[in-house]
Amino acid sequence: MENSIKCMFPRRVDTNLVPTLPLVKCPHEITLVETPEQLAEAVKEIQQETLLGFDTETRPSFSKNQHNKVAILQLSGENKTWIIRLVPLANCLEDIYKILENPDIKKVGLAVQGDINALSQRLKFEAGGFIDVSKYSSSIGIINTGMKNLAALFLGVRVSKSSQMSNWEAEELTQKQIDYAATDSWMSRWLYLEVKKVIDENRYDVEPEPEPVPESLTFSKIFDLFCKEVKNACVGLKKKVKKLFHKKPPKKKKRRKKRGKKKNI
Repeated sequence: MENSIKCMFPRRVDTNLVPTLPLVKCPHEITLVETPEQLAEAVKEIQQETLLGFDTETRPSFSKNQHNKVAILQLSGENKTWIIRLVPLANCLEDIYKILENPDIKKVGLAVQGDINALSQRLKFEAGGFIDVSKYSSSIGIINTGMKNLAALFLGVRVSKSSQMSNWEAEELTQKQIDYAATDSWMSRWLYLEVKKVIDENRYDVEPEPEPVPESLTFSKIFDLFCKEVKNACVGLKKKVKKLFHKKPPKKKKRRKKRGKKKNI
Protein backbone atom coordinates (compact mmCIF):
# COMPACT_ATOMS: atom_id res chain seq x y z
CA MET A 1 0.00 0.00 0.00
CA GLU A 2 1.15 3.54 -0.70
CA ASN A 3 0.72 4.60 2.92
CA SER A 4 3.14 1.90 4.04
CA ILE A 5 5.99 3.66 2.24
CA LYS A 6 7.84 5.70 4.81
CA CYS A 7 9.77 8.87 4.07
CA MET A 8 13.27 9.00 5.50
CA PHE A 9 14.04 12.45 6.86
CA PRO A 10 17.08 13.68 8.78
CA ARG A 11 16.61 14.73 12.38
CA ARG A 12 17.88 18.17 11.46
CA VAL A 13 18.37 19.98 8.18
CA ASP A 14 21.73 20.99 6.74
CA THR A 15 22.04 24.72 7.41
CA ASN A 16 23.77 25.17 4.05
CA LEU A 17 20.66 23.83 2.32
CA VAL A 18 18.14 26.30 3.77
CA PRO A 19 19.24 29.39 1.76
CA THR A 20 18.74 27.44 -1.48
CA LEU A 21 15.06 26.69 -0.76
CA PRO A 22 12.23 28.86 -2.18
CA LEU A 23 11.17 31.74 0.08
CA VAL A 24 7.44 31.77 0.91
CA LYS A 25 5.05 34.16 2.63
CA CYS A 26 1.39 34.05 3.62
CA PRO A 27 -0.73 33.92 0.45
CA HIS A 28 -4.04 34.54 2.23
CA GLU A 29 -6.04 37.67 2.78
CA ILE A 30 -4.49 39.56 5.70
CA THR A 31 -6.61 41.77 7.95
CA LEU A 32 -4.96 44.28 10.27
CA VAL A 33 -7.04 44.78 13.44
CA GLU A 34 -6.41 48.05 15.30
CA THR A 35 -9.78 49.39 16.50
CA PRO A 36 -12.55 47.98 18.74
CA GLU A 37 -14.89 47.88 15.74
CA GLN A 38 -12.39 45.92 13.66
CA LEU A 39 -11.81 43.56 16.59
CA ALA A 40 -15.52 42.85 17.01
CA GLU A 41 -15.79 41.97 13.31
CA ALA A 42 -12.66 39.82 13.48
CA VAL A 43 -13.96 37.88 16.50
CA LYS A 44 -17.14 36.97 14.60
CA GLU A 45 -15.08 35.62 11.70
CA ILE A 46 -12.53 33.80 13.85
CA GLN A 47 -15.27 32.02 15.80
CA GLN A 48 -16.23 30.22 12.58
CA GLU A 49 -12.80 28.59 12.35
CA THR A 50 -11.96 25.20 13.88
CA LEU A 51 -8.17 25.30 13.38
CA LEU A 52 -6.07 28.42 13.82
CA GLY A 53 -2.38 29.00 13.25
CA PHE A 54 -1.14 30.95 16.25
CA ASP A 55 1.79 33.23 17.11
CA THR A 56 2.65 36.47 18.89
CA GLU A 57 5.20 39.25 18.49
CA THR A 58 6.80 41.41 21.17
CA ARG A 59 8.93 44.51 20.85
CA PRO A 60 12.52 43.46 21.61
CA SER A 61 14.13 44.90 24.72
CA PHE A 62 17.83 45.62 24.94
CA SER A 63 17.98 46.24 28.68
CA LYS A 64 17.75 43.81 31.59
CA ASN A 65 15.26 46.05 33.37
CA GLN A 66 12.98 46.50 30.35
CA HIS A 67 10.22 43.93 29.87
CA ASN A 68 7.79 44.68 27.05
CA LYS A 69 4.35 43.14 26.88
CA VAL A 70 3.22 41.20 23.83
CA ALA A 71 2.20 43.61 21.07
CA ILE A 72 0.79 41.45 18.27
CA LEU A 73 -1.47 38.38 18.20
CA GLN A 74 -1.59 36.53 14.89
CA LEU A 75 -4.31 34.01 14.05
CA SER A 76 -4.55 32.23 10.69
CA GLY A 77 -7.65 30.41 9.52
CA GLU A 78 -8.11 28.31 6.41
CA ASN A 79 -8.15 31.27 4.02
CA LYS A 80 -7.55 34.38 6.12
CA THR A 81 -5.08 35.76 8.65
CA TRP A 82 -5.77 38.38 11.33
CA ILE A 83 -3.01 40.61 12.71
CA ILE A 84 -4.36 41.94 16.02
CA ARG A 85 -2.54 44.89 17.59
CA LEU A 86 -2.92 44.50 21.34
CA VAL A 87 -1.48 47.85 22.45
CA PRO A 88 -4.34 50.05 21.15
CA LEU A 89 -6.87 47.34 22.09
CA ALA A 90 -5.62 46.74 25.64
CA ASN A 91 -9.01 47.58 27.20
CA CYS A 92 -11.18 45.36 25.00
CA LEU A 93 -9.48 41.98 24.77
CA GLU A 94 -12.07 39.83 26.58
CA ASP A 95 -13.79 38.48 23.46
CA ILE A 96 -10.61 37.53 21.62
CA TYR A 97 -9.26 35.89 24.78
CA LYS A 98 -12.40 33.76 24.97
CA ILE A 99 -11.31 32.23 21.67
CA LEU A 100 -7.94 31.44 23.25
CA GLU A 101 -9.81 29.62 26.04
CA ASN A 102 -12.17 27.71 23.73
CA PRO A 103 -11.07 24.03 23.54
CA ASP A 104 -13.23 23.47 20.45
CA ILE A 105 -11.10 25.84 18.39
CA LYS A 106 -7.61 24.38 18.02
CA LYS A 107 -4.72 26.84 18.17
CA VAL A 108 -1.47 25.46 16.76
CA GLY A 109 1.95 27.07 17.02
CA LEU A 110 5.59 26.53 17.88
CA ALA A 111 6.72 26.72 21.53
CA VAL A 112 3.26 28.04 22.43
CA GLN A 113 3.74 28.10 26.20
CA GLY A 114 5.96 31.17 25.98
CA ASP A 115 3.30 32.98 23.94
CA ILE A 116 0.57 31.94 26.38
CA ASN A 117 2.58 33.27 29.32
CA ALA A 118 3.19 36.56 27.50
CA LEU A 119 -0.51 36.96 26.69
CA SER A 120 -1.40 36.27 30.33
CA GLN A 121 0.57 39.36 31.34
CA ARG A 122 -1.98 41.47 29.50
CA LEU A 123 -5.07 39.58 30.63
CA LYS A 124 -5.30 36.41 32.72
CA PHE A 125 -6.95 33.50 30.93
CA GLU A 126 -7.17 29.71 30.95
CA ALA A 127 -5.61 28.48 27.73
CA GLY A 128 -7.63 25.83 25.93
CA GLY A 129 -7.23 23.91 22.67
CA PHE A 130 -3.53 24.67 22.16
CA ILE A 131 -1.22 22.25 20.33
CA ASP A 132 2.55 22.74 20.29
CA VAL A 133 3.90 21.78 16.86
CA SER A 134 7.44 21.74 18.27
CA LYS A 135 6.56 19.00 20.78
CA TYR A 136 4.47 17.25 18.13
CA SER A 137 7.44 16.98 15.77
CA SER A 138 9.95 16.12 18.50
CA SER A 139 7.78 13.12 19.40
CA ILE A 140 8.91 11.49 16.15
CA GLY A 141 12.58 12.18 16.65
CA ILE A 142 13.14 15.63 15.15
CA ILE A 143 15.88 17.42 17.09
CA ASN A 144 15.68 20.99 15.79
CA THR A 145 12.01 21.96 16.03
CA GLY A 146 12.33 25.62 15.07
CA MET A 147 10.20 26.97 12.24
CA LYS A 148 13.07 27.25 9.75
CA ASN A 149 14.11 23.64 10.27
CA LEU A 150 10.57 22.22 10.17
CA ALA A 151 9.63 24.26 7.09
CA ALA A 152 12.70 22.93 5.29
CA LEU A 153 12.20 19.31 6.40
CA PHE A 154 8.47 18.91 5.88
CA LEU A 155 7.65 21.48 3.22
CA GLY A 156 10.90 22.14 1.36
CA VAL A 157 10.61 25.91 1.79
CA ARG A 158 12.16 28.66 3.87
CA VAL A 159 10.71 31.62 5.75
CA SER A 160 12.28 35.00 6.40
CA LYS A 161 13.05 36.02 9.99
CA SER A 162 14.46 39.44 9.14
CA SER A 163 11.64 41.39 10.86
CA GLN A 164 11.61 39.41 14.09
CA MET A 165 13.57 42.02 16.05
CA SER A 166 11.70 45.05 14.69
CA ASN A 167 9.55 47.50 16.67
CA TRP A 168 6.16 45.81 17.01
CA GLU A 169 4.78 48.76 18.99
CA ALA A 170 5.44 51.26 16.19
CA GLU A 171 2.61 53.66 15.46
CA GLU A 172 2.27 52.10 12.02
CA LEU A 173 3.46 48.64 11.01
CA THR A 174 5.36 48.29 7.75
CA GLN A 175 4.17 45.93 5.04
CA LYS A 176 7.25 43.84 5.71
CA GLN A 177 6.23 43.45 9.36
CA ILE A 178 2.66 42.55 8.41
CA ASP A 179 3.83 39.92 5.93
CA TYR A 180 6.27 38.49 8.47
CA ALA A 181 3.67 38.23 11.24
CA ALA A 182 1.06 36.69 8.94
CA THR A 183 3.55 34.17 7.56
CA ASP A 184 4.49 32.93 11.03
CA SER A 185 0.95 31.98 12.04
CA TRP A 186 0.05 30.69 8.56
CA MET A 187 3.20 28.54 8.52
CA SER A 188 2.36 27.15 11.98
CA ARG A 189 -0.99 25.94 10.67
CA TRP A 190 0.53 24.45 7.52
CA LEU A 191 3.25 22.67 9.48
CA TYR A 192 0.74 21.20 11.92
CA LEU A 193 -1.34 19.75 9.10
CA GLU A 194 1.72 18.26 7.40
CA VAL A 195 3.23 16.76 10.57
CA LYS A 196 -0.17 15.36 11.56
CA LYS A 197 -0.57 13.82 8.12
CA VAL A 198 2.71 11.93 8.12
CA ILE A 199 2.18 10.76 11.70
CA ASP A 200 -1.41 9.63 11.12
CA GLU A 201 -0.38 7.73 7.99
CA ASN A 202 2.62 6.21 9.77
CA ARG A 203 4.90 7.14 6.91
CA TYR A 204 7.63 9.01 8.68
CA ASP A 205 11.03 7.71 9.71
CA VAL A 206 14.10 9.62 10.75
CA GLU A 207 17.65 8.74 9.90
CA PRO A 208 19.47 7.09 12.79
CA GLU A 209 21.84 9.31 14.67
CA PRO A 210 25.49 8.60 13.85
CA GLU A 211 27.56 6.81 16.46
CA PRO A 212 29.09 9.27 18.91
CA VAL A 213 32.67 10.12 18.08
CA PRO A 214 35.11 8.98 20.78
CA GLU A 215 36.56 11.85 22.74
CA SER A 216 40.01 10.94 21.45
CA LEU A 217 38.80 11.50 17.88
CA THR A 218 36.92 14.77 18.22
CA PHE A 219 37.41 17.26 15.42
CA SER A 220 39.43 19.66 17.55
CA LYS A 221 41.88 16.95 18.55
CA ILE A 222 42.20 15.63 15.00
CA PHE A 223 42.77 19.18 13.77
CA ASP A 224 45.43 19.79 16.43
CA LEU A 225 47.24 16.60 15.45
CA PHE A 226 47.03 17.55 11.79
CA CYS A 227 48.46 21.01 12.45
CA LYS A 228 51.27 19.50 14.50
CA GLU A 229 52.17 17.08 11.72
CA VAL A 230 52.07 19.85 9.11
CA LYS A 231 54.27 22.04 11.29
CA ASN A 232 56.81 19.26 11.77
CA ALA A 233 56.77 18.51 8.04
CA CYS A 234 57.31 22.19 7.22
CA VAL A 235 60.20 22.47 9.65
CA GLY A 236 61.83 19.39 8.15
CA LEU A 237 61.29 20.67 4.62
CA LYS A 238 62.67 24.08 5.54
CA LYS A 239 65.85 22.50 6.84
CA LYS A 240 66.26 20.42 3.69
CA VAL A 241 65.73 23.45 1.42
CA LYS A 242 68.12 25.53 3.46
CA LYS A 243 70.70 22.81 3.33
CA LEU A 244 70.22 22.43 -0.43
CA PHE A 245 70.51 26.09 -1.40
CA HIS A 246 72.95 27.24 1.19
CA LYS A 247 75.37 24.39 0.84
CA LYS A 248 78.90 25.68 1.03
CA PRO A 249 81.14 24.77 -1.93
CA PRO A 250 83.88 22.27 -1.08
CA LYS A 251 87.16 23.81 -0.07
CA LYS A 252 89.92 23.57 -2.64
CA LYS A 253 93.00 21.85 -1.44
CA LYS A 254 95.99 24.14 -1.54
CA ARG A 255 98.93 22.76 -3.37
CA ARG A 256 102.07 22.91 -1.43
CA LYS A 257 105.04 24.41 -3.27
CA LYS A 258 108.05 22.22 -3.33
CA ARG A 259 110.87 23.87 -1.59
CA GLY A 260 114.26 23.42 -3.29
CA LYS A 261 117.40 22.81 -1.35
CA LYS A 262 119.47 25.88 -0.79
CA LYS A 263 122.74 25.80 -2.62
CA ASN A 264 125.86 26.49 -0.65
CA ILE A 265 127.97 29.20 -2.21
